[in-house]
This record gives sequence, C-alpha cells and structure tokens, in this order.
Amino acid sequence: MGQKGSSGLFRAVSAFGVVGFVRFLEGYYIVLITKRRKMADIGGHAIYKIEDTNMIYIPNDSVRVTHPDEARYLRIFQNVDLSSNFYFSYSYDLSHSLQYNLTVLRMPLEMLKSETSQTRQESFDIFEDEGLITQGGSG
Repeated sequence: MGQKGSSGLFRAVSAFGVVGFVRFLEGYYIVLITKRRKMADIGGHAIYKIEDTNMIYIPNDSVRVTHPDEARYLRIFQNVDLSSNFYFSYSYDLSHSLQYNLTVLRMPLEMLKSETSQTRQESFDIFEDEGLITQGGSG
C-alpha cells in the first residue's frame, strides 16, 4: 500500500481532499477522498462526486485507551455511504444556491467590502446588557 520515499517516509494514501475528522472513544480518524469523478462544470468550476473514501486512524499511543465499543462505532460510521450523492468543488461553494453564487460573483469587490463592514457595524455585543467588559469595549 505505501511507497517509501528517499527521506524514509512512507506514503500511506493519495487523496483528493479531506471530508473531515471524526472522533470515537479511542481517538481521531481522518476521512479522505480517495476516488472522485467529475460530474459537471458550473461557470468554469469543476464539480466532483465522491466515489470512494478512506478512513485512517490518527494514532497517539501515549494517550490511547482501548475501548470495547470502538469497533462497533467504527462499523456504524462506515455504514454511511459517502460515495452516494456527496459532491464537492475546489473553487465553487456548493453550500449556497446558484442564484446566490452568481450574485456574489457579479458583485463588485467594493460592494462586498462595504457589505461586510456594514454587517460588522450592525452586530451587537451580547455582554453589553450585563455590564461586562469585553476585549474591544469598555462595558
């Protein structure tokens, strides 16, 4: 599975992206995208479907305490089929609608900056009513 490089390190896996990290009872795992398929282009942005994933335990033996339920949780998590209807893009935000993304892409940079600063000005300090001093204010 691994390839040894000239530095003495082994390549454990090649991946196209990180799905995330998950922690059960014994420690953390990293979930990697190991196979992808290009499904579409939206405005020049490639959209990929996850075809296969690999879950790798990130060991830390100095604090690892074995737990009898770890294997059961791992099996339950691995029953989630990440190759079924999970998509990603390196350059396009799939968490927003096409309409929103097109609006943001067409918006001049100056408008985006002013919109962001207005949002900051409209925010409020949740501790203000309590009379507590925050880092930026004087309470």
